[in-house]
Amino acid sequence: MIYPYAVRKILDRYEYLTPEDVTKRLRYSTFISVPKRYMYFEVPKAACTKMKELLWTLENAPPIELLVGNIETRRDMFIHARKNVPLPSLVDLDEKTQRQVLESPDFLRMTFVRNPYTRLISAWRNKVMLCEPGCEQVYLQIKGDLPALHEKSLISSDQFVEYVATCCDLRTCNPHWRRQSDHIFFSALDFSFVGKIEDMAEGLRRFERHLGLSQALVSNSRNVSRGPDGDVYNRSLADKVYSLYQADFETLSYDRGAWPAGQSDSRETLKRGTVPEEMFNDEIIERNLVISLLYQEREQLLSDLQKVSQFRLLAVANTLLAFRNLQFKFLSRIKAWIHSRWHS
Repeated sequence: MIYPYAVRKILDRYEYLTPEDVTKRLRYSTFISVPKRYMYFEVPKAACTKMKELLWTLENAPPIELLVGNIETRRDMFIHARKNVPLPSLVDLDEKTQRQVLESPDFLRMTFVRNPYTRLISAWRNKVMLCEPGCEQVYLQIKGDLPALHEKSLISSDQFVEYVATCCDLRTCNPHWRRQSDHIFFSALDFSFVGKIEDMAEGLRRFERHLGLSQALVSNSRNVSRGPDGDVYNRSLADKVYSLYQADFETLSYDRGAWPAGQSDSRETLKRGTVPEEMFNDEIIERNLVISLLYQEREQLLSDLQKVSQFRLLAVANTLLAFRNLQFKFLSRIKAWIHSRWHS
């Protein structure tokens, strides 16, 4: 079987992957505009939500469809359903166009990456510690059971890093903590721009210049490194994370000493900062609204199922009635035949 050009190009450098693995990742993670001559390769936990929202706006996409694709806990997160950003992926293009995208000097091949220290802690806080949908198995592997009904045993940052170190192949594991350089096939794809979300404004200016826009592309800081990430790091944990993600530090030019909270050798974890009330309320409201939508969907499905069941029961009843009528006709004919033979 002959695979698409992009898949063959990547497999030449990443022999441990299967063509199906590469195709699946490219289909979900790459967004191409041939008329505007750009490709974006998303990296989870590195401003990918903001970038997909930006592409959705730039391409005048239809309203975001909810409850499709991934399991999400916020309405805005359904931007990650691939159909909500209606741009083709690399593997959706023909062979000639794939070559243009990956080799033409006038094509902007861009991605955004993040400091491995803050990215890993963000994945822990947002996905694992709160047992987000899709991370239940991680919780089970670390704790042996799902969170109890009332008292919750939270997964610590140390426990999560140990799980990553002992249970994960960082080349292919969950994309939220997969090595970024492996995720984007860095050694196989000739990126013309690798932006850092720590300087998101500069990255967006590069995109603006390529598009020839007169109006600035506005970024908010939701996915940018911020907040009390330093409260979970000490020298020991930082060294462990560096050893796991050394390839990212070196390939993407991040400083080994750039772990949050400076250079302290203290092994005591500082008290975590509190979540601002506005942010806390926003998260709870979003979850409640998504739960409400799911219940509405459930009620609609139950109603549809009931209608189908009633239709099927009616069909069965009609079939039985028709069969009963056939029986009566058959018995009548038998009786008539017997009567004729009796009187002949």
